[in-house]
Amino acid sequence: MPTKSQVSWNAALAVLVNAGRTERALSLFHEMPSKNAASYTTMIGGLSRAGEASVARRLFDELKLDQHNVFTWTAMVSCHVRNGEPGNAVELFAALYGELFQRGTLPNAHTLSSLLKACVALRSLAMAMQLHALAVKLLEEGSKDNTFVWNGLIDVHAKLGALSDAEKVFDRMRYKDASSLSIMMDGYSRHKLIDKALHLFRSMKNKDAFSWNVIISCLWQNCCGGEALRLFIDLMRSGDHNNGSAKPNAPIYTTVLHICSVLSLLALGRQVHARTVKNGLSRSHVFVGNSLMNMYSSSGTTADLEKVFDEMTVRDIVSWNTVIQGLGQNGHGRRALAFAEQALELKLYNGNTFIAILTSCSHAGLVADGMSYFDAMANKYGVERTFDHYISAIDLLGRAGRLEEAQGLLLNMPFTPNALAWTTLLHCCLAHKNGFLGSIAARELRALQPDGVVRNYERLLRGCGGGRGEAGEAQDGKSSAHLPGCSWVV
Repeated sequence: MPTKSQVSWNAALAVLVNAGRTERALSLFHEMPSKNAASYTTMIGGLSRAGEASVARRLFDELKLDQHNVFTWTAMVSCHVRNGEPGNAVELFAALYGELFQRGTLPNAHTLSSLLKACVALRSLAMAMQLHALAVKLLEEGSKDNTFVWNGLIDVHAKLGALSDAEKVFDRMRYKDASSLSIMMDGYSRHKLIDKALHLFRSMKNKDAFSWNVIISCLWQNCCGGEALRLFIDLMRSGDHNNGSAKPNAPIYTTVLHICSVLSLLALGRQVHARTVKNGLSRSHVFVGNSLMNMYSSSGTTADLEKVFDEMTVRDIVSWNTVIQGLGQNGHGRRALAFAEQALELKLYNGNTFIAILTSCSHAGLVADGMSYFDAMANKYGVERTFDHYISAIDLLGRAGRLEEAQGLLLNMPFTPNALAWTTLLHCCLAHKNGFLGSIAARELRALQPDGVVRNYERLLRGCGGGRGEAGEAQDGKSSAHLPGCSWVV
């Protein structure tokens, strides 16, 4: 183009940002002969999506105050919230509100919506109430366009304990969409009002997948797993007979597979797996694949666990951690370590990966291997050892009968031993009939938790004697659950 106007530059910048070419967009931004508020708003939005909040803030601060408008302001507030900096979002809003107000710049619906999310993250009901008053003052309450703000107000009030205020906002809304009803149902769920949530759900004319997921999760979180699964089966059957009905999506399958995992409902889990294959989710959707592996792991069917992992086209760190943990907990320690080596080589690991490795070694009695990984965590892999890693290592040594080493690690770890640490050692002492170290662990545990639970341990210790005992073997049992009165054909 022989002549480029400000509109031309901004259009090119927007194309790069929308295509995810953030670095190229930033380079173009710096090449621009002149920039206006729209240029900054576009660039800040792109940097926000790329996780570059600090760079976005530098750009925001270099723009003179008299050039800012509600869009640059909102873009920066939203950037802080999106990138886990709710405190910075609130501080920016409070710092500029007075001056921008004098210039006639007022927050809009998107500004308030982002700030309401910040209130949830900061657990600040007081600020939420102030924003509520501001929304009533600035926004047209009956407008459809502002529905998402009132939905945000319902959400923040319900999550921060003011359910009655959430109900007032909901009741006063002239226009309610599916999200309004789903958010109110979620609020009832958080406050254990299952009947109200179900009543609202049944009153909905057009139930979407999000609504179904909310009510299924609500029932499960309130210890009504059977009812949650029955609703899921109703959803499946309605979808089979009516093309206009909502179809189960990835979040619904993830929730249901988790329920099957906890309740050890392998038969139903297999049928859900078949449905995910039919819908093309088992291989392509990482959360569904991870949930399937977790379900098979809890049921002890490691062959299916590995098959799901092998068929997944997209894997994240959780996928690798799940297959390592699942194989290790079911007695396939060497196989788990083979996957662990692959994850470490691909640099797809975090602190939880080493928890899974240590757990696998503990269940398989691979003490040397486990302690080798424990020692190499910080130096070789750059993962700082946490309290949970030390507990896993103590369990690894203790299960193998190396109780003195386990006690030494407990006493020398850079954390103050708590009840969990002493309980872990105590269980190992009971398993290996070591009354001497067991009594020490029981004494420390009694000092931390002076209740009747420790006395039960002490009764068991009396049968161990004062010697060091011999290594015994413990077999982990698996519980099963059955839900009567249901046909699991979905």
